[in-house]
Amino acid sequence: MTNIKRFATILAFIVMVFGVSFLFLDKKELDQPKLLPGEWMGQQRMYPYSEIKTDVYLAEMKKAHQMNQQSRSLDYEWEFVGPTNIGGRITDIEMPLGQSDIIYIGAATGGIFKTENAGETWDQLFEGIPTISIGDLAIDPNNSDIIYAGTGEANSSSFSFLGSGVYKSEDAGETWDFSGLENSAYIARMLVDPYNSQRVFAAASGNLFSPSEDRGIYRSEDGGANWEQVLFVSDTTAAIDLVQNPENPEILYAAFWERTRGFTTRRSFGVTTGIYRTTDGGDTWDELSEGLPHELLDKGRVGITISESNPEVLYATYDMPDQEVWAFKTEDGGDNWSRLNDSSLEGMGSSFGWYFGQVRVHPEDEQVVFALGQTMYRTTNSGNSWTNVDNSGVHVDHHAMFFDQESDRVYLGNDGGLYYSTNLGSSWVKINNLPITQFYAYDVSETNQNFQVGGTQDNNSIRTINGDEPDTWEAILGGDGMYNRINQQNNDIAWAEYQYGELYRSYNAQDNNPYYEYVAYDMSNDRKNWSAPLELTPGQNETAYFGTHRVWKTSNNGDSWTAVSPDLTQGGDNYFHSLTCLAVSSVNPSLVMAGSADGRVNISTNGGLFWNDISEGLPERWITDVYFDHQVVNTIYATVSGFRWDEALPHIYKSTDLGQTWESISGNLPELPVNQMVMDPDDSNEIIVGTDAGIYMTVDGGENWESITGNLPMVPVVAFKLIPETKDLYAATYGISTYKINLNDVNVGVSSLGNSNDEFSISWIHSNGDFIQVENNKSSKFEMKIYNMSGQVVYHNQIGLLSIGNHQLEVPSNLKQNTIYVIEFLNDSNKESIKIKL
Repeated sequence: MTNIKRFATILAFIVMVFGVSFLFLDKKELDQPKLLPGEWMGQQRMYPYSEIKTDVYLAEMKKAHQMNQQSRSLDYEWEFVGPTNIGGRITDIEMPLGQSDIIYIGAATGGIFKTENAGETWDQLFEGIPTISIGDLAIDPNNSDIIYAGTGEANSSSFSFLGSGVYKSEDAGETWDFSGLENSAYIARMLVDPYNSQRVFAAASGNLFSPSEDRGIYRSEDGGANWEQVLFVSDTTAAIDLVQNPENPEILYAAFWERTRGFTTRRSFGVTTGIYRTTDGGDTWDELSEGLPHELLDKGRVGITISESNPEVLYATYDMPDQEVWAFKTEDGGDNWSRLNDSSLEGMGSSFGWYFGQVRVHPEDEQVVFALGQTMYRTTNSGNSWTNVDNSGVHVDHHAMFFDQESDRVYLGNDGGLYYSTNLGSSWVKINNLPITQFYAYDVSETNQNFQVGGTQDNNSIRTINGDEPDTWEAILGGDGMYNRINQQNNDIAWAEYQYGELYRSYNAQDNNPYYEYVAYDMSNDRKNWSAPLELTPGQNETAYFGTHRVWKTSNNGDSWTAVSPDLTQGGDNYFHSLTCLAVSSVNPSLVMAGSADGRVNISTNGGLFWNDISEGLPERWITDVYFDHQVVNTIYATVSGFRWDEALPHIYKSTDLGQTWESISGNLPELPVNQMVMDPDDSNEIIVGTDAGIYMTVDGGENWESITGNLPMVPVVAFKLIPETKDLYAATYGISTYKINLNDVNVGVSSLGNSNDEFSISWIHSNGDFIQVENNKSSKFEMKIYNMSGQVVYHNQIGLLSIGNHQLEVPSNLKQNTIYVIEFLNDSNKESIKIKL
C-alpha cells in the first residue's frame, strides 16, 4: 500500500483551518448561513451531532434486512402506483459490450434496473440487499453475466445514503452476494480488468461525515473475494474516480478529492486533492503534478477520463472556488498536462460543484469530450471551445454517461432520469418509464383515488388525475417539491410547495391546466425549513396550519393567515431552527401539535391560542412526525430521526396524557430514522411506520413490530396516505416512486405462506382455543416451529409420526395474545407455513 505523506507545514495549515472538531453541535455551527442545495435530509439524520457512525448505521440496516427477509415469506404484495414518467437521480449507466438492448442503471436510492429491450421495459434487480443506494456498476468485459455493484452514492447530496460495500452477481443481476469493503460508505467507481477478470478495482470514498481509513483504491486479485487497499491519501480524502489504460492494464489513474462535512458546514476543497498514476497494476503510485494545480491549497472534486482510441490522451476537470471549473488534457499519458480553454465552463456546477464531477471522452474520437455538471458542455476540438448541450427539455444535474458504439447512442443519467442522443448531444430523448422518483411528500384524494399529488426531489410538485395510469404524472409547481395537500371536502382545492416554504394554492386543482397562486406573503420573513409543514384540519379542510419557526393558521383556504404561536423552536437565526411537522386531531380539532428540527414538540388545546412545550421525555432529535390517536383524545405520538450514539435510541413515542409523560413504543424496531407513521382508524393498536429501510407494522400498540416491506426493497419510505373507507394504504418512497396495499390484506387472522403440496395441508382453528389442523395424506414424521416477527424461533416441537387423516395440534398457551406469529410445519420432503394473529 502506498501512503502519500505530506509536509509538516501542510499539516499545520490543515490544523489551522479546521481546528479541533467536536461531535456535538454548538450554537455557532448551527447559526451558519443557508447552504445550497438544502442539507436538511442529512441534518435530520445527524442532529444533534455532526456525523453518523458507520458501524451503528450498518448494524441497524442489517437488523432491518433480517426483518425484511422474514417479511418476504409473508407474501405482502405492494402494488405499484407510479410515476414512471417523472424520473429520478441516476448515478451510473452500464452496458455489456456489443449488446445494445441490455442496459443497467444504478439509481441513487432505488437500486439497480435492467432492460433487455433497449428501455422498452425494465426489471428491478438488487433485491434482498441491506442498502440499495448505488455508487457505481461494472460489468466484466469477458463475461457479461458477472456484474459488480458498489453501494453508496458518492455525490455528497443533501443526504447520500451510506452503502454497505461491494456486491457481485454471476447471473446477470438475478442474484447478488456480498463481496467486501463493508465500511467504505460510498463507492465512486468499480473497474474490472479486461485482460484479467479476476482483477477488480474499487474507488472507495469513505465516510463523508467523519475521518476514516476505509477509503482509497482497493484491488482484488480473486474476483472480489478479498480486497487490498493499494492507495490511501488521507482519512478525509475520497477516491472519487478511476480509469484504466485499455491497451496496458498495468496503467491506471485515480482521482482523489478532499472533502469533509459537518452539520451545517461543508468543505469540498483541499490540498490533498489530486491525480495519481500506477504503472504496475496498483502496487505503487505517483502523484501527477506537471501542469496540474498540484500546489494549490483549495482544489475541489476531480473527474478523469481516458481515450480508448488513444490512451495517451486523458482529460481531467477540477471543481474550483468561485464556481470555476478547470479542464486539463495530457497527450503523454499524464507526464505533462495543459489547461484548456475552460472559461465557458465557469458556473456549470453552480455553487455545488461537489455534486457532479464527471467527464467523458468519446471512445472513437479523442477530441469529443463531455463535461457534466448542473449543466452540460461538449467540445469537439479537444477543449479549444465548448458548447452547452443542455437543450430540448433535458433535465439538469448530470451524473452518468455511457457511449454505446453498437447503436451510436450516447446515454445520459441525471436527476431527471435517463436520456439518449443519436447526434452527440445536440438533442436528447427521454426514456420515460423508470419508477425511480424520490418523493418528499404525498397525498391522495379520499373520494377519488385517481387524484394524487406529491413533492419530489428536483422533479417539482407533481400530480396525476389518472392514478391508475403510472405514466400520466405532470408537474404543477417547480423546484424541489415539498408538502402537497388535497382538500378532501373539495378536491378542486389543493396545495403545493417548493423549498423553504414557498407555498401555493389552487382552486382548480383537477383541471387540465391548474393554476397555483402564491399564498405565503404573510410569513415571507420567517425562518422556514427546507420542507415547511402544512396540515389541514380533518373534516374542515378550509382551516389549515403552516409551520415556519412558529405556527400560522388560515380559516379560508389560505386567502389570509394569522400567526397563532410564538417561536416554538430553540431559537436562533439559522433556518434549521424551524418546524418540521404539524398535526390536527380528528377527534377534537382544537388540538394541534407542532414538532421542530431541533427536538421540540409543542401542543395547543385551543386551536392555536396557547401552546405548551411537551418535549420533556423525548430525545433531542429531529422530530419527523407528530400524530393524534383516532379514538382516544388524550393519546398522541411522536417519531424522530437520527441514530443512536452511546445510548439506545427508540424512534417512536406515545403519550396518553397529551405529552405530560412519554413512553417508547419502539419495541423490536431497528434503530433507524422513522419518517412518518399512520394508524388504522379503527384500531389504535395497529400502527405502521415508514423508515429509512422499509415499512413496519405493530398490532399490539408497539410491543412487537414486523416488517411489511414485502416485495419492496430496503428503500426509504417518507410518506403515507391511508384511505379510511377502503383501507387502501399508499406509501411514497425516496427512490422507487409510490406503492399501495390494502390493510385488509395485511392484517388478516391467517394467511398461507408456503407452497402447496400433495402430502399435507395445514390450517388454523381459533375456537375454544388455538389449534393447527393438519390434513395428512401420507404417514410421516413431522415437526413444528413457531417464529416471532423478528425471525426468532419461540417454539420447536418434534411431533413424530402422524398417520393419514386429520389431526389437531394445540398452539402453546404461553404465546402472547394480539401478536403475529409464523407457524412452520414440515416433514422430510415438504413444508407449509401460515401466519396467525392470536
